[in-house]
Amino acid sequence: MSKLNNVVMFACNEGGHFAQMLALKDLFAKYDSVVLTDNERANYNIPALKNVKAIEYAMSFANKRKELTKNKDKKMTHASYLGSCFGLTKECYAACKKYRPKVIISTGSNIAVPLCFIAKWMGAKFVYIETRAKVYNKTISGKIVERFADKIIVQWPEMVEVYMGRAEYYGTLV
Repeated sequence: MSKLNNVVMFACNEGGHFAQMLALKDLFAKYDSVVLTDNERANYNIPALKNVKAIEYAMSFANKRKELTKNKDKKMTHASYLGSCFGLTKECYAACKKYRPKVIISTGSNIAVPLCFIAKWMGAKFVYIETRAKVYNKTISGKIVERFADKIIVQWPEMVEVYMGRAEYYGTLV
């Protein structure tokens, strides 16, 4: 395996997770920053992203969401869910292979899960920032990555106890 570089990958899904990631904009200029998201509106016209080296997209779940939104009668089956998980994992792996990040910071949601395992496999550090929306319990992504993440950051002091002292409280991002 090749030597890791100084790339920091910031990963998140669209919506509030993306807004929370943008709050980390001061870090973008300090590192060779890459953003990995399913927010197809993410581009360099967003002032917070002007110092980002690259923007990559992992669209498997977003595309499935759009498909289900357009066709209300269609339900997500276990097979289509697993297909989206597999597709997301492939997209995350391709981005990690391309940039070889030294650190991956994720504000969630489902993109955090494959990235956590890919980071561990590639020898990168993984930092998970639990969403501000959770005050008294963990997200599903948080439950999955908590044992493997190098650091868990929470945005409410109550969440330190929820993560049984494994998380650190840094205050809210937005």
